[in-house]
This record gives sequence, structure tokens and C-alpha cells, in this order.
Amino acid sequence: MLVDPMNHTNTHPARRRFRSRLLAAVLLMWGLSVVLGGCGGDDSTRPGRDPAWTTLAEPAYTYRAVWGESATRFFAVTEHGIVRRYWDGEWTSWQFDYARNLRGIWGSSSEDVWVVGEDGACHHFDGETWQSRWTGIFGDLLAVWGSNPSSVYAVGEDGAMARFNGTAWTVLDSGTEETLYSVWGARYDRIWAVGRLGTVIHWDGDTWSDQSGATGNALDCVWGRGETEVYAVGSVGTILRWDGSVWQVETSDTNARLWSVRALPGFEPVAVGKDGTYLVRDDGVWTAQIVAEGSYLYDMWDDGDSALIVVGYNGLVMRLTNPAWQTLERGATHWLQDVWTADCGRIVAVGKQGAILISEGGGWLNIAPPLADVDYTGVWGAHADDFFAVGNDGVIVRYQAGRTWSVWRMQSEVNLEAIWGVDETNVFAVGAEGTVVHFDGERWETMDTNTEFALADVHGRNAQDVCAVGLGGTILHFDGIVWRVLDSGTEEALYGVWCMEDGESVVVGTGGIALHNQGAPGAGSAWERRISDTLDTLYATTGRGGTVWAGGADGSIVRYQAGDWGSVVSGDYNGVMGLSLDPCGDLHAVGFWGVILRYGD
Repeated sequence: MLVDPMNHTNTHPARRRFRSRLLAAVLLMWGLSVVLGGCGGDDSTRPGRDPAWTTLAEPAYTYRAVWGESATRFFAVTEHGIVRRYWDGEWTSWQFDYARNLRGIWGSSSEDVWVVGEDGACHHFDGETWQSRWTGIFGDLLAVWGSNPSSVYAVGEDGAMARFNGTAWTVLDSGTEETLYSVWGARYDRIWAVGRLGTVIHWDGDTWSDQSGATGNALDCVWGRGETEVYAVGSVGTILRWDGSVWQVETSDTNARLWSVRALPGFEPVAVGKDGTYLVRDDGVWTAQIVAEGSYLYDMWDDGDSALIVVGYNGLVMRLTNPAWQTLERGATHWLQDVWTADCGRIVAVGKQGAILISEGGGWLNIAPPLADVDYTGVWGAHADDFFAVGNDGVIVRYQAGRTWSVWRMQSEVNLEAIWGVDETNVFAVGAEGTVVHFDGERWETMDTNTEFALADVHGRNAQDVCAVGLGGTILHFDGIVWRVLDSGTEEALYGVWCMEDGESVVVGTGGIALHNQGAPGAGSAWERRISDTLDTLYATTGRGGTVWAGGADGSIVRYQAGDWGSVVSGDYNGVMGLSLDPCGDLHAVGFWGVILRYGD
């Protein structure tokens, strides 16, 4: 989209708590709408069954921490409140609060596992069920470690610390107000915790003492092979080593932030971090290489023998058994931006990191051409075996079954955001700086739009009745000859447009805004502002007949039918960036972390 509505870094705690409360309120309203209003099917929904949501592709959230029993049996926690267990090749998932990212995990066995996260989240697994446990801390908990089942520590925001004694949690005074990111001990009376601004504190069995001073950089992880060999790593490639007497800075050849440090028996320690950075220690000097195609690596765990498990961004799980890496799981894309359905059996979804996914045999194939650094933002086709996709830096590609990909790149390298056409000889693509380009079946031509506002979407009824929308409340109309700027009555960002068959046009955007125009839009036409039944920003539209669907932030999906808007609850809270109705009346939605949903009977 035109703006990056999701960032993998942490949200400010106060804002996150507000969002959590707002989400709860929205869920309540959604629930009431289902009870009072129902969720009727689309015009073309097949009779005899109630429509329902199906997940066609699971979201691949970022893993933040990992702990296990063996190289084939381990647990990992993700953003958005999920714990996943890998057990002899099979995955099992549990999801808690979507609004609370989980950040730490430790266990004494597979029947005694603790996970902690934001806003004081704490859960315990006994081998069969998870139970929420109260630590006495309201702030974010960022790490957990124990020396045994009756001595478990959790640390986090503003120096927060709590200890579990086998029966209950007790809040402790850590002696610092700096946020603590990691905790580890050589034994119950030799424990270290590290954090913001180079904070290092040590427990000797009686008191916590301050060992800070070796660096002012944030320290994200502490781990060791005994009380005289402890390592701490953090921002700007910082690596510290404790030799039993003093913390010393060791040399690394990277400025990347490091999030984890570990070692296999008989091998030198390794550290991992930002952009796939993987460092190996040799006589006090750390040398970096890039692995995992540059994906962020957040945590490691070793089996105490020969295997190292590494987890990271976008569902990445890797296992290192010297000398080879094995990828156990990886998401296809950061998130999907658009979807197009030519028929009832063919789905095409496009997105970040060069993803052009096509449904095949119950799974998904990435058939994208080999172009570097392309994020696809829009897709549209004339029929199942002929479609176009657009992306950043002016990239346009065309798939035709049985042929090689056709690839164009605009000389301006302007980012393109959306594409739509009447047929394969009449296609429009829109993007930044008010760009509209037109394809006549042979070549692309830039059109004059009289605006420099970025355009986010385009749709029409025919080649003489096309609308485009964008930032600053921009609405354009093409009558087959020229593009005209229309008065939308707002300066809010508009992200989606759908031109209904009966002549009504619907535009959606920031804060759930919905603008309606009756009849063919023109210079003197008026746009009526209505309530779309959500306050979430809407990014995507689709429709058929007298029905328009819109989707957006926090998984919001709303439907305009018979003159009214109403919410349709999917149960998924990932941002919806693309929508498409297939000829059978099934709705397909794609969005953050590669999620793909279908709504139909």
C-alpha cells in the first residue's frame, strides 16, 4: 500500500493497550451484529448452506523465542500470541490474545513450559493444557528462565522481575528501572539479567548487584557455559564476555543488532541478529556472515549435543546440524497485498518479497519471475491463464500460460499500487505521483491526470467510465477521453474504489470512511458520506451486482448491501489488503503475514 501500516518493531505500550481495548470493543460490536443481524450470503451464494470462513493459508508470524527438549521436539512463541510445538515433524498451535506478542519461553520439560509476553502475559503448559498465570506484573514481560521447576524468573519492562517458587509468583525488586530483555543463570545462585543502556545485574544467592559499565548499548541476550564464561550481545554489534571477574568487550565485524548468543558443545559460540547476521567467535574475535537470505533472527536454542534451532522473522525456523542448515518452516511473504480470482478453482495472490502465489493442488506455488527486490501490490487478469501484476519501482509483469513472463519497468520507476482492466487490450495501472498508465494490448502509455497525489486503487464499469482514488481525498474519473479530478468533500486518504453495475460508485479509506456516488461520476456530481460500520481504515474492495465488500485494518471486513453497511466477522485479526469474489460467489481475502481466507458455503 501507499503507507506501511505494519512494522515488526514494538508498539509503544500505552498505544498497544489502547488498541487492545478498542479491539475488545469492536469484537463486542461484531458479536452483537452477528446475533441481531446475521451474516447472509452474497447474491450468488449457493443455497442450502450457511456461508463460513475457511483459512486457506495460515499466517506466518515472526518467532521471538524458542526452547525445547530435543532437535525434533521444541516449542516456539510468536508475535500475536501464538505458541507452536514442533513434535517429530508435526506442528501444533495454540493462540492466546492476538493483541499481546509473546516474547519469552523456558521449560524444565515438555510438561512444564512457561511463556511470557506483553502486558504481563504469562501462561503455563502441563503437557496437555495451557493455563494463564498472574505474575503480579502489568508491564511487558520479555524473557523467562529457570534453574529448576521451583525457581523460575521472568523479567521485562522498567526493570520488572518476578520469581516462581513452584507454587506462586512473587514480584521482586531488581534494583534497576531499566527494561530487562534477557535472563540466564549458570545455577540458582549465579544469575544474570541484561537490558537497556548496557544494564547488567547479577544474583549471587542473596542480593542483586549492578555489573553495568562495560557498554552503554542495549543488551538483548545473556547466556553462558558456566559462571566463568558468560556472553551478552545487543545493539550495534555489541558483544561482552564475563570471565568470572570482569565484563570485557569483544570485537565483532558487524553493526547489526544481535538478539541471541549460544554454543554447541565443543564449538565456539555463535550470535545471530538483524538482516540474517550470523557470527562465529574465534579467539575473542567474532566474524559475521549472512544466512537465511537476510531474514531477522531473534532467538536460538541448542539441544546440548549437536543441533542448534534458530527462529526469526515471518515464520522462519532453521535447524543447524553441523555442517548444514535445514529450513523447517518459512513464510512465503511479509504480507499479501492483493488477490484475484478468475474462476472458482484458480486464486492468484501477490505481495511482498516477490510473491505471486497461485493455488495448486490444495497448496500454493510462487510462480513469480526472477526479479530482485520487487514487492507486488496489485493483480488483475482477463481470464485464468492471462493476468498482470504491478509493484514497486514501476514494475509490471504479465503471465500468459505457455509463454515466458512479459516484464516492463517504467522509466520513472514510480511505485505502482493497483491494476484493473476491461479486457487484455484495455488495462489501467495507478500509483505514486498521480500516475496512471494504460495498456492497449501492445504497449503502456502514461496518461495525464492533473494530480500529483499518490493513487491507491482503480476500477471501472467500462473503458469510458473508470475511477481512481488516492491520498488527500483524491477521486479521478476517466470518460474515455480525459481524466478529471472530482470533489470528494474530504482530504482523508482513500484506498479502495468499486464501481457497481447499477451506476453507484463506492469509495473507502481512512477511519472506515465510505463515500457513495449515484450515477456516472462527473464534475458536478456529489459524494455522500456514510457510516461503513467500522472505524478501521479500509484498504480493499470487491463486489458483484448490488453488493460491495471492503476490508482493512485489524481484519475488518464490511459489506454494503441493500443500501446499508454491516460487519462480517472472519475471526482473523490480520490486516486485510486484498479482496476478490470468484464466479461462484466465494469471497477471498488476503493480508498480513500471508494469510488467505475464503468466505462461502
